[in-house]
Amino acid sequence: MKQFPPYAFEPFGFAGKRTCLGRQFAMAAVSVMLARLLRSGLRLCLAPDQTVTPKYDLTGKPEDEIWITVEQSD
Repeated sequence: MKQFPPYAFEPFGFAGKRTCLGRQFAMAAVSVMLARLLRSGLRLCLAPDQTVTPKYDLTGKPEDEIWITVEQSD
């Protein structure tokens, strides 16, 4: 079998002309949903015993996954 270079086949990639057509709509829908949850009195918190270690590259991002919990505000 012929070896393909990494990322040779990405029908709906993250950048370029083959990005998903609904990506911007999905991001807008998630933003609206998150805003509605926060306005309704829910609070997003880091999972217990989790520390966020920043990783600096072209942009800043966390070194590991970030797990959150959703709690009812008082």
